Amino acid sequence: MYDVKGRAEPERAFLMHVFDAMQSMDEREHARAELVSLVAAAGAVVVGSLSQVVEERRPGTLIGKGKLDELAQAAQTEATDVIVFGVELSGGQLRNVEEACALRVIDRTQLILDIFATRARSFEGKAQVRLAQLSYMLPRLIGHGAEMSRLGGGIGTRGPGETKLEIDRRTIRKEIADLRALVSAEGERRRELRSRRERQGVYSVGIVGYTNAGKTTLLSHLAGRFGEKRLDPGQDRLFDTLDLTVRRATFAGRTFVFTDTVGFIRDLPHHLVDAFRATLQEAVDADMLVHVVDSSSPFIVEEMETVYGVLQETHASHLPVVTFFNKSDQAANAPLPTDSRAAATVIGSAMSARSVEELLERIDLALGRRVALHLMIPHGRSDVLAQAYRVGRVDSVRESDACMLMDVRVDQREAWQFAPFSALSDESLLERTFYDR
Repeated sequence: MYDVKGRAEPERAFLMHVFDAMQSMDEREHARAELVSLVAAAGAVVVGSLSQVVEERRPGTLIGKGKLDELAQAAQTEATDVIVFGVELSGGQLRNVEEACALRVIDRTQLILDIFATRARSFEGKAQVRLAQLSYMLPRLIGHGAEMSRLGGGIGTRGPGETKLEIDRRTIRKEIADLRALVSAEGERRRELRSRRERQGVYSVGIVGYTNAGKTTLLSHLAGRFGEKRLDPGQDRLFDTLDLTVRRATFAGRTFVFTDTVGFIRDLPHHLVDAFRATLQEAVDADMLVHVVDSSSPFIVEEMETVYGVLQETHASHLPVVTFFNKSDQAANAPLPTDSRAAATVIGSAMSARSVEELLERIDLALGRRVALHLMIPHGRSDVLAQAYRVGRVDSVRESDACMLMDVRVDQREAWQFAPFSALSDESLLERTFYDR
């Protein structure tokens, strides 16, 4: 659709909210607000909406005939381009609703896939999105050419379906297998990098959180103030960052690698979880996690529970967590919830240097594993002295006739290199790290 000057106008979307009878009013309101945000992130405008609470989902159309007729009439009245359901529909339901309304219909999963298709920039990210799209398409083929045509994408008609009208299931399965092999190979490469970083004494910290909680902005300020370079801060929109981003930062003698993973969302489609499992593995294999929470969100408790649910599903729930309540400057005066699963919490803003520094202090304390060493360093070994300052926290330094005496706390992974100069120390830790090395 174009305006009088030939510019493309955003598509007009009509929303159909479908709720389970067991959902609370807060949960329904959260779902409504989130669907509106998803449609905006996909580049469309909402022109109207309807809601229905279903006791029993109808296999043919999900909603009842009366509501379906009301939906068709309301959507036509608003000159709608596309109807968006707030839940996932089967292939048959999509086709039946589309025929009844005489309009294009997409569900919540297609909408999220469509957003992901616009956000992916890296080769791996695009492969993961395509894998999720094809996995979504495969069970919906059912031999209907019209349905495959309809699966040409969501808002903006992006996606693989439009160019795959003639391919059969076997071809799609082969492409899915090839994409899984590619994603798996990338995952293996990252495992090798993680192993190398661990041998170098570098700690891996995964940044997780609900989409639009501020993870990208936090990583930007970590990299700018304590790391190698500053990143562009994220935008205020859902799924702003899709591709895996890894940056180093140094604090208190420790080197960290921070990994920004894909943002989580309520009822994250299982196609996406499967496709992005290799990327989410970065969080699973981290030494610890930073859980970024949007303090200003009216649905903060639900969003925190969603994040921990995804971590449980990806087997990362055992890792120590530091919770960062971000955007506290935008939050109301209501008290923040208590996160009993976190080793520590920080309340602040990713835009604040003090908040970021406090977060790093909490991460450093949560990791622990520091060894208290009493070093006797010969006067001619200034390199050892410099190394102690570089990788440790020096408590005291004094000179004697024979050597330099230093009390220093170093990371357990770094203690091995000071073994020849250690006098009074935690010998069990020192020996273990020396021989492990």
